[in-house]
Amino acid sequence: MAKNNTTEQNLIEKTVNVIDQNGYQDLSLRKLTKMIGLTTGAFYKHFESKDDLFKKVSIELSDQFMQHLNLKDDQSAFDQILIIANYFVHQTQSHPQIMDFLFFNSNTSLINKNINLTEVPILKKIAILSRQANNSNLSDQDFFLQTWAFIQGYAQLVKNEITSYDAHLVRETLTRLANN
Repeated sequence: MAKNNTTEQNLIEKTVNVIDQNGYQDLSLRKLTKMIGLTTGAFYKHFESKDDLFKKVSIELSDQFMQHLNLKDDQSAFDQILIIANYFVHQTQSHPQIMDFLFFNSNTSLINKNINLTEVPILKKIAILSRQANNSNLSDQDFFLQTWAFIQGYAQLVKNEITSYDAHLVRETLTRLANN
C-alpha cells in the first residue's frame, strides 16, 4: 500500500511540474500520462479520472501554499489576510500557470463547488480570517467576496505588468473594505 501512495504522490508532483511549465488548459489525459511517463491504464490504477487527479493536485498545492505562508496565531486576522494577499500576488507573478489552475479554473479550482472546504486548507483559512477581520456593515460572505475579488484582480494587474505591487495600496484597500 505504501508503494501506491508513493506512486500517487509522485504522479501528483509530476503533474504539478507539467502544469507549472505548460498550463492545464489543453492538457488531455493522454498528453499528461505521456509527459509523466505513464500509460493510461497505469494511471487508472491510482486515480479514477483526470478530475480526481486534479482535485488531489489542488489540495496538494493548497497545502504547499499554506506552508509557505508561515502564519502565526498571534497575528491579527487582518495581518494574516495581508500576508496571504502578498504571497498570492507574488505567486501569481512567479507561477502563473499554477495559480491559474489552483484559483481560476472553473473545472478543477479550489472554488469548485464539488470540493469540500475542509479538504482545502487555504480556503478554510481565508474564510475564517474574513469572518474575523470583517468590521464593516457587509455580511461575512460579501466581505469575503470583495476581499478575494480585490486580491485576485490586483494580482492579475501585477502579473500582466499593468502596475507594480504596492504593499501600502493593498493595506489601504483591505482596511477600507474591512471598516466600510
